[in-house]
Amino acid sequence: MAFALGLKILLAAFLILGMWVSQTTSRFLHDLSMKERNEQWMARYGRVYVNDMENEMCFKTFNDNVEFIESFNNAGVHAHTLGINQFADMSKEEFKASRNGYKTSSHSKSSKTTSFKYKM
Repeated sequence: MAFALGLKILLAAFLILGMWVSQTTSRFLHDLSMKERNEQWMARYGRVYVNDMENEMCFKTFNDNVEFIESFNNAGVHAHTLGINQFADMSKEEFKASRNGYKTSSHSKSSKTTSFKYKM
């Protein structure tokens, strides 16, 4: 009887370990697949990052955006679908800042103001 109990505990431990290894492997394959998708996307849109830190930050944003797009499309509750485009590595805030028309300049503006005149 003690042997049977020990066998059940050992079997349960193996099952738990197997599930953990399976999830870890699945996540690793998902990350590898996402890395490949990111590299293809970078090549398509000519993206090059300054350093590894920027690359990792943009990959995380890309990954989050792709997961959102796939979740949205798989839900099937909308008449439209989303797709991966040239903005897939930008957060919402970065996208808004790039599209709102405000351009910052590295050169300071002159304090001298000129009045607007119509050309006649």
